[in-house]
Amino acid sequence: MIMLSRIILIYISILTVPSHLSGKESDTIKLREVVISGRQSPDIYSGLSRIIHTVSPEAIMGMPVNNIQDILEYFTALDVRQRGSHGVQADVSMRGGSFEQVMVLLNGVRINDPQTGHHNLNIPVNTADIQRIEILEGPGARIYGPNAFSGAINIVTREAGEKNIRASLTGGEYGYIDLYASGGFETGPLGHFISAGNKSSDGFSENTDFNISNIFYRSQTDAGFGTFDLQSGYLEKGFGASNFYTSLYPGQYEKIRSSFTNLTFTTGKRVTYRQSAYWRRHRDRFELFRENPAPWYQGHNYHLTDVSGTNATATIPWSLGNIYFGAEARVERIYSSVLGERTDTPKAVKNEKDIFYEYHKQRRQLNLTAGNSLIFNHFAVSSGVLLSKTDPAGWGMHGGADLSYRFNSAFSWYSSVNQSHRIPSFTEMYYSSPVHNGNPYLKPEQALTMETGFRVITGGWSGHLSTFRREGKNIIDWVRKSDELIWESRNITLINTWGIEFDFAWKRIAGQTFPLSEFRLGYAFLENSRQSENYNSAYVLDFLRHKIVAGMTLPLFHSTRLTLMTVYQDRAGTYTEFLSGSEVSYNPFFLADIGMRYHITEKIVISLDISNLFNTGYADIGNVPVPGRWIRAGAGLVYW
Repeated sequence: MIMLSRIILIYISILTVPSHLSGKESDTIKLREVVISGRQSPDIYSGLSRIIHTVSPEAIMGMPVNNIQDILEYFTALDVRQRGSHGVQADVSMRGGSFEQVMVLLNGVRINDPQTGHHNLNIPVNTADIQRIEILEGPGARIYGPNAFSGAINIVTREAGEKNIRASLTGGEYGYIDLYASGGFETGPLGHFISAGNKSSDGFSENTDFNISNIFYRSQTDAGFGTFDLQSGYLEKGFGASNFYTSLYPGQYEKIRSSFTNLTFTTGKRVTYRQSAYWRRHRDRFELFRENPAPWYQGHNYHLTDVSGTNATATIPWSLGNIYFGAEARVERIYSSVLGERTDTPKAVKNEKDIFYEYHKQRRQLNLTAGNSLIFNHFAVSSGVLLSKTDPAGWGMHGGADLSYRFNSAFSWYSSVNQSHRIPSFTEMYYSSPVHNGNPYLKPEQALTMETGFRVITGGWSGHLSTFRREGKNIIDWVRKSDELIWESRNITLINTWGIEFDFAWKRIAGQTFPLSEFRLGYAFLENSRQSENYNSAYVLDFLRHKIVAGMTLPLFHSTRLTLMTVYQDRAGTYTEFLSGSEVSYNPFFLADIGMRYHITEKIVISLDISNLFNTGYADIGNVPVPGRWIRAGAGLVYW
């Protein structure tokens, strides 16, 4: 099923400094500046004015990781709280926000799940499929619409038609097996890319086993009068969810099936027009008791979400920049055994005997955007506004502007002021249990974010130093007082977040003889101040106060590369320790991961990865077990 929709396509461009800034033509310096394109103006989010990180496929393949959530762990501004390892489940937040406040996109298509942000990283691609990952720090509502509250993450897959065959086999401790294959080819004017993968494990402790399968397809063609880009994917996960949501009943289990389809048409050389269509379906079965249910247990929870929409955008260039316009209509539906409003026409749950979705909820969203970007002399300016209507919240208007000044070819200053808002999830509105009360009357979250900083790019060095302040209003969280049992979903009155961040990277350039080929160091500090009653927080008030990321790549003998990645985290907030019943603070911890790649030939590579090298005990989410040291080894083939 394909319905008319919208797309947000994000691309990276390499901009060359004008000759009057760089001196002689032979001395021209290439600046790696990120340009957001496709959704509206091609330079509406110039890398000069905002912090936008990119990860190349070469960097990804060298990392000691096998899933997207572990890649994101290595970014200073991101907080990745893992419940299950190797891509089972993780919550990702940015700059002290919650996991509901980050927009996640696949090739520009928004895949956030309206049921809950716990499902946002259910993405049907393997790490070998990824061409790059783009991370926008800070609000993006005026471009992406509601829910790009604290930032956006876009996973970009390989182009269709790139002729090659890839295959790999990896094995490791705890019965870990990872199989992967992909191919790119052409049939007439059509380019194709298809991949499939499966990974499984017996689990590092009781009820932590998993089995994950996915298939992804992308096709692209130039029809002369315009280009078409079709993508479709399917993901299936089954995993032991030990202590995921409560430690009272640790033997939980979850089964997920997710599929999506998107088609985008682009035309025009000077004035660009895009028409897009997408549809996403997500099914979830949650079992509080995997085996031996209690006598009072009334059955599993079943959820199905459907998201579809239509979008059209136009970009009009002028002498100094671009003007853009956009319109989007989006529909979000949920069918559930517990979430939503009771329906008179229950819907049968597929492949389940005598089980029905007895609850249903639908909401519509209309987004209108307009803006302008321009570059003159050493200045770059972009601004825009979003007019949005969501049932039942009604109309809202949000805008923002970015400004940068380039002192020379290596050094620039930037500043931005942007508004953002987020619509509550269906879980926040409707979930009820013996210890949870949802709230159907939640208001949308709102925030004003101000940021300023400096960027340097020279030789092999690149980096930035920035500070920001986010003033949040009606922030949504699950909270309770210390003497209460029930967690309630509420709009906390006000949360102000202040942060400072730096990230610097060095990459060896031709002619240098330094033994390292790459090095990176980043640090982020956050502070939250709130004006509300004294609540214990499940998510929002548990933020990373300090995070340090350091990594390096060292060439060794005979085409061997060694990559070491380290992360230090110090989390604010507390959790209720299950055994003692006491409210305890999170302990800071240090993790180190190591990966080695040995290229037997240009097309055959042997890999060795060790996660949590020093077998550190730690907690991302209180009472949820996390693995210690985990060793994996494999072999891969690339043929073209």
